Amino acid sequence: MSRIRVLVLDVDGVLTDGSIYINDHGYEMKAFNSRDGHGIKLLQRAGIKTAIITGRVSKALEHRTEELGISHVIQNAKDKRDAILKLSSELGIDTGEMAYMGDDVVDMPAMALCAMSFAPSDAVDIVREKADYVTKLPGGKGAVREAVEVILKNEGLYDEVMKRYAE
Repeated sequence: MSRIRVLVLDVDGVLTDGSIYINDHGYEMKAFNSRDGHGIKLLQRAGIKTAIITGRVSKALEHRTEELGISHVIQNAKDKRDAILKLSSELGIDTGEMAYMGDDVVDMPAMALCAMSFAPSDAVDIVREKADYVTKLPGGKGAVREAVEVILKNEGLYDEVMKRYAE
């Protein structure tokens, strides 16, 4: 695995379990896993950026990314390959230094461009087959945290990041 400088995440089915709750007034709600959020913070402490590419637009996502300090968010991405190339250009980071986590076929073109690809255990079959690493946990239930730990261990950063919790 080459040096990973950015983990790019899909949202529905990765950061969430894929459920989209819409109430009678048309307001959307999403449930995010706190362990995934803490995993993102661990990456940040290790100097690895996190970015979001999603095909939908969500105020709930905007609130969550602001809470987590994720400033690179592309919503309404109809072509995730183009979106990841745009992100690469904006960050000045080659896709060969990126990891991507997705759960459905729309994520596959972006996954193919990255050095490392992840899929949650409940991703569609073809995505799991193409991913470099399939998590044991499903989307929205700690899959992102699991991917984060794989990256930190492969980068040799895990012990250093975890040191503050062991003392």
